[in-house]
Amino acid sequence: MISVPSASLRLRTCGVIAAWLCAAAGFAQEGHPLTGTWTGDVGQRHVTLALEWDGKTVTGTINPGPDAAKISSSRIDAAMWSIHLEADGKTHVVIDGGLANVGSAARTLTGTWTEGGARTPIKLTRVDSQSASSNSGDLPATPLYDSSRRITLRGVVTNVEWINPRVRFAVNVRDPRTTTTWRVELMDSAVALERNGWSARSLKIGDNVVVQAMATAGPEHQALATSVVLAKGNAQLFKLSVATQAPYGPVPRWPDGQPRLGPPPGAKGYWKAEVSDPDVANVKAGEAAAMPWAKAVHDDRIRSGFRDDPLGRCVPPGGPRQFLGAQGFQFVEQRELGRILVLLGDGDRNWRIIYTDGRPQGQPADVVSSYYGSSVGHWDKDTLVVDSVGYNEKFWFMNGGLPHTEALHLTERFTRTDLSTLKYEVTVDDPRTYTRPWKANWTMRWVANQEIQEFFCEEKTS
Repeated sequence: MISVPSASLRLRTCGVIAAWLCAAAGFAQEGHPLTGTWTGDVGQRHVTLALEWDGKTVTGTINPGPDAAKISSSRIDAAMWSIHLEADGKTHVVIDGGLANVGSAARTLTGTWTEGGARTPIKLTRVDSQSASSNSGDLPATPLYDSSRRITLRGVVTNVEWINPRVRFAVNVRDPRTTTTWRVELMDSAVALERNGWSARSLKIGDNVVVQAMATAGPEHQALATSVVLAKGNAQLFKLSVATQAPYGPVPRWPDGQPRLGPPPGAKGYWKAEVSDPDVANVKAGEAAAMPWAKAVHDDRIRSGFRDDPLGRCVPPGGPRQFLGAQGFQFVEQRELGRILVLLGDGDRNWRIIYTDGRPQGQPADVVSSYYGSSVGHWDKDTLVVDSVGYNEKFWFMNGGLPHTEALHLTERFTRTDLSTLKYEVTVDDPRTYTRPWKANWTMRWVANQEIQEFFCEEKTS
């Protein structure tokens, strides 16, 4: 049986946990919306545009090769995403049009192509990079839930998938005329639930349940559970326990007095961010410094409910976002090797290397672009200062959908003030995206006497 009360609020929040729930099939926009390779037909002729954004204007070529035409002039209205490009080669080319699907890598440029006095309608499509590291491919659509569609499902469990990033199960709901199978997801991952005492045996095939949930906006029979209760005995499943207070103690130190970023000798533990969801204050700092195009992209991501968030497709969360995962992270200090490993609990157990052996930072143009960049660090008294460059544009570096380009340069400061407190501050400098450097900061709390549990993002297995 299904019952649906009335409500009026559309679910739109997307942060540390909700980011997993707000993604959809299709690839995320990478960097500036015009950056990349575009293809289409001008009459019977196939054309290719290779475009770049240098922070002030669009550069690039039409039909790279011996007959290339260089982009000589560009105008962009980010409010409307209207585009004017001019190029000179054997002939003068003028392209006028508008961008659609700005937040997606599958965006299009529709307008006119004027060459030699002839004006031709065109539709150019951006060609997405299909590298293995971008996690491209046909993925199952992840639903957007609508809190105006509050429902109650009563039925029998027919399947349970105890996986990350969220647990889901199927329920056969019987109405007078038919039986409908609903796919129900939980707010939390298998790892988070196991940490609170639940297991794959907590809900079994054949159990009769009553589920309070939010349905998707479309016709799909999919829902996000806010409560799951066993019909027999009225036991509520999957409640999370209240977090315990982190213990107080002095900063653990190495024999030379330098702070330890990990546990004291003989102990164990890991760090977890103490950040509200959504992280409004830090996102606003970025918004205030954003160039018009970046502000327009950010607005588009908000309007679309963050459906193109790469995190929901198991893409690694580079930049500051790596420290905002629900599963936490660990530092492994390998002093004899002159490096610190950052082991992440979320995603696919990714890691990052911070070199502390005194090597200089490389030039961005010489560094192979990656999700976690090239990082070198040094100690300034009790603060680890880390300089990072060499990022690709395939991820969102902050919760809330703020954009970046390959020019991203981060300066991070980690300061442990006591056993259970780690202060984090990051200066974001991306001159192609923001008009000035800006800062974000938050606090990490020590989770004592526990190890990070195994967590693998398993979205592509469904």
